Amino acid sequence: MVSVDARFVIDCVRGLPSAVERYRTLRDALEPLHLSVVARAAVITDAADRDATFQHKAADMIRATESLDIDAESIRCAAEIARELAREGRRLDGVDLFVAAGARRHGQVLVSANPSFEHVAGLVREPY
Repeated sequence: MVSVDARFVIDCVRGLPSAVERYRTLRDALEPLHLSVVARAAVITDAADRDATFQHKAADMIRATESLDIDAESIRCAAEIARELAREGRRLDGVDLFVAAGARRHGQVLVSANPSFEHVAGLVREPY
């Protein structure tokens, strides 16, 4: 199972070749993509500042993903990740913290260009 972050969706919509190629590879493999509810909100917020074409493409990308909701276990996992990172003098912002928690909790590979995720123990990240 695969999770993606908001930046991946935005990079696909922008047409970044490495993101688009990774998306096509996942789509051709019929791999369902999961996007956390907070990442969905981040994409929508980012798209709101852009033109209508971008907004429509972002909405299409969001519809092409399955939602990862935030439940009590995800919140506990996010808190655990925050504590682990704090011990190392590191942190993730709120959106990224819940993206990492959702992917780790569900044993998903996280497709992301964000190198900060490399520091999350037990999280498998695939850059694009």
